[in-house]
Amino acid sequence: MVQRILIFRRGSIGDAVVSLPALFGIRDRSPQAELGILTNAPIMGRAADIKSMLGHTDLISEYFSLPPGGGGISSMLRFRSAIKLWSPDKLIYLSEPSSIFSLVKEYLFFKACGIAQIEAIPFAQSVREYLPKSDKLWESESDRLLRAVGLPWPERFEINFSVEEQNQAENIIAEKFIDISFIALSIGGKLPDKDWGDVNWSFVLENLSAANPSLGLLLIGAEDESARASKLAQKWQGPVLNLCGKTSPRLSALAMKQAIFYLGHDSGPMHLAALMKVPCVALFSARAKPGVWFPHGDNHHIFYPWEMANTVSNKAGFRTAGSSILSIKREDVIEACQKLQT
Repeated sequence: MVQRILIFRRGSIGDAVVSLPALFGIRDRSPQAELGILTNAPIMGRAADIKSMLGHTDLISEYFSLPPGGGGISSMLRFRSAIKLWSPDKLIYLSEPSSIFSLVKEYLFFKACGIAQIEAIPFAQSVREYLPKSDKLWESESDRLLRAVGLPWPERFEINFSVEEQNQAENIIAEKFIDISFIALSIGGKLPDKDWGDVNWSFVLENLSAANPSLGLLLIGAEDESARASKLAQKWQGPVLNLCGKTSPRLSALAMKQAIFYLGHDSGPMHLAALMKVPCVALFSARAKPGVWFPHGDNHHIFYPWEMANTVSNKAGFRTAGSSILSIKREDVIEACQKLQT
């Protein structure tokens, strides 16, 4: 009988990407098992859910998506019935830790779904915190998840795209960028204190375009970011392609694949760009320890308010930022972008 493993992971695009190493590690450890994901519809309406990124691939075969916050009693009973019908043998907790009180409720819900074995549920303090890697750099969420499930980094963790998806993305890019170099920009961010502000972005874009008038600009984000992104790009001299809200996360990732670099906030599109091995110029607030949500890879320019690194709580899920992102200097961001163009 085929083993069924249900993986619990809340969140949206970025959460899906940082979970990939652990997901592939679980797949490598249990190659014959069916993997399902229990997730939630993102609380922030603009965010795309995990399913929109992972899709129905050879990695994940089933999805159970709870309403934001879990929903009421009726919805919980409905999802319990659906999960019991799928009949998973094991649940692996692959999400940022809830509070201890919420963890107990989650554990009881998993047991009510008839799941006999529950792995990596983070009651222990050791998996609720991030380990330091150096004086001011901490392990990533991907590292913490792998540590929680006792797995090494897998040899590969990449999304498989269909030929149809690849052709569709190429056709989209060809609308504006035939034989033209371009950069990808996303000014999205689910929370206000992760936003660098229109004045800063306009200044950077205007200067980058003035230095290279033929350079293209690809705008990536949610539908409600489209108008703002277009306004910021008004003084961009080269061709502009606004895909905000027009393409799925998977097509957005493929569209960014040929970009010289990604420029933008700490966001889902940033993680997509890194997944496609696109260098990132990424701007962070002090919402988490430095390193926890940095894009994977070594070819990125990271801007973080390092002076606040020791004031941010180590606990997973704890957030404090204020206006920390505003300490990042525009001239430094421009310099990082120009280095990637040479």
